[in-house]
Amino acid sequence: MKTSPYYSTNPTDADVHHDHSDCPSGQQIPQANRRSGTNGQPRCKHCQKLG
Repeated sequence: MKTSPYYSTNPTDADVHHDHSDCPSGQQIPQANRRSGTNGQPRCKHCQKLG
């Protein structure tokens, strides 16, 4: 399901943003490391495949 974009603040995570609630890599980001928006980063490949 499409959701508001978010990204990880963890420097070891990929520099991408997510916009699907069922994205497997996005689901692994702890809530404490999530920030709203895209931060100028491209969409992750999983989110691109989900539509």
